[in-house]
Amino acid sequence: MKRPLLILCLPLAACAATTASQSAAPVAPSLTAEQIVAARHASFMLSAATFGGMRATVEQGGDVKPLAFGARGLAAWAQTLPTMFPQGTQLPSSHAKPAVWQNRADFEAKAAAFQAATASLVQAAQAGDAAAFKSAYGATGAACKACHDLYRLEDHH
Repeated sequence: MKRPLLILCLPLAACAATTASQSAAPVAPSLTAEQIVAARHASFMLSAATFGGMRATVEQGGDVKPLAFGARGLAAWAQTLPTMFPQGTQLPSSHAKPAVWQNRADFEAKAAAFQAATASLVQAAQAGDAAAFKSAYGATGAACKACHDLYRLEDHH
């Protein structure tokens, strides 16, 4: 006798779960251009602080394994970076040159070079390979500079 009740309850439970999951579905936020620029400024500052904090270990030939977390953060930023420059975010508060949007293919190629360099940084840190980390650190810095030279306005401060 319990079986018919179970058969009746299963479709109802599935329907309730579907309704609950639909109402709990996240809604994509609509960010303003100002919020996107503020987020990328914060990300660049955190990236610079993380990268700069690695310098002493690199220069002293120290243990790079503890730098893996920071390296993963830089790699995550590298993956996200191109998406932080959508059309309509060239504001007076932005340090981005118009060339970001005018020469998008090259901008994205420079971002890909940054992604590759940070991936090497992560691998070297996780392996504890100080020599490889030093090389990847140099490549990461060069990738930053290559993009900044062409696509970043000088600080206004």
